[in-house]
Amino acid sequence: MFESLDRSRLGKVHLWIIVLASMGLFLDGYDLSIIGSAQEYVLFKAFSETKLVYDLINASSFIGMAVGAPILGILSDRKGRKFVFTLDLIFFVVFAATAAFSQNSIELFASRLLLGVGIGGDYPASSTLISEFSPIKKRGTILMLMVAFYWIGAGVASALTLPTLYFFGTNFWRALSLIGAIAAVPIILMRIRIPESARWLEAHGDDKDAREVIKEVAVPESAGIWKEETPFYRRQSFVLSLVFVLSAWFLFDVASYGIGFYYPLIYGTIIGSPGETVISKIYGSALFGLLLTAGALIGYAIAIYLVDRAGRAPLTIVGFGGMSVILGVLAFTRITGLAVLGYFFIFVLFEQWIGAVTLFYPTELFKTKERASLQGTATLVSRIGAVTGIFVFPLYAIFSSLTVFFLFSFIGFVIALLLAPETKKRSLEEISGDRY
Repeated sequence: MFESLDRSRLGKVHLWIIVLASMGLFLDGYDLSIIGSAQEYVLFKAFSETKLVYDLINASSFIGMAVGAPILGILSDRKGRKFVFTLDLIFFVVFAATAAFSQNSIELFASRLLLGVGIGGDYPASSTLISEFSPIKKRGTILMLMVAFYWIGAGVASALTLPTLYFFGTNFWRALSLIGAIAAVPIILMRIRIPESARWLEAHGDDKDAREVIKEVAVPESAGIWKEETPFYRRQSFVLSLVFVLSAWFLFDVASYGIGFYYPLIYGTIIGSPGETVISKIYGSALFGLLLTAGALIGYAIAIYLVDRAGRAPLTIVGFGGMSVILGVLAFTRITGLAVLGYFFIFVLFEQWIGAVTLFYPTELFKTKERASLQGTATLVSRIGAVTGIFVFPLYAIFSSLTVFFLFSFIGFVIALLLAPETKKRSLEEISGDRY
């Protein structure tokens, strides 16, 4: 049934789905960049709370994602991708707005926790929807592009920090949070018009509607263009696939979020000049964020070119290896000053190769009826990794923390070397064994 969808050219409906599905990750990057800029220089002083409460606020959206991803992932497998695809951003709109007007740490924690539930649910719904609609030859490219929107969102937040800081002072984060809530409203309205996944419909016995969706979405490929490039495929067992997905994403998120959430602190401690004012540090951190966004987007541009050519496994292995090398150099040489900028620029470049592939691996490796549920489970495990990293980083001096994260990255490299499967240019049914 899905051959015409798998062999389709990209059409208007494909592009519409890609953009709207990617906006969930855009809002995730936007939101985390806001709290990252505010937490170090504003929130701790504004709410005058203990270090534990401060850390809980930092981790609140990740805790919410850990709750929302598996629950809404299961709901996506039972009620449909489109249902969750629309529902999850309602959480973002409501609770980004309440966060903007929060008056104490309890209100802010609760708002960000519930906001995280919605973002967490968007991971399995959006990524599986894109995977199930994408043509085989472009699936990796499309999924990589979707994940790149995270950094586009982070870059937009960093760019908007500069004018909002000028107009609103240390309340800039409230303005940015409210802007995000307002921006999400039209995205919800446009998502309502997206068709349900044909694969989900077929898996639930609705062949007629599935064929109608395929007819609406698929654009016939020109005659003679299609050919199989890899005629033999050896499926990895379900258990090994699950072990790889959970361990690789967990290890990656420990290092990625453990470091990424504290970029403002890293800037203020080992990059910026001593004696800078709070406002100066926020400006400097925002510019640092824009530099990192540039590095990340260059990393994605390279990965988008390679993911359907070289494949997923090489990107994962080299990405973990690159992260390990950069963190090892920084940890053991203890470089400070502006030279650190170059190292983190390269770090985020390699980081994106793994971040994207670990996020969309579950959408390729598992069967339709369990795809979103297992993606939600993987997201849950990854958020546990993120929260672990957020709590571990402040426990040590910066270079000692970088040493810890170097070890996590190196373990990820070894696991990827041993277990990373290759899924390029294969149908989802062939990869997962669905109906084989």
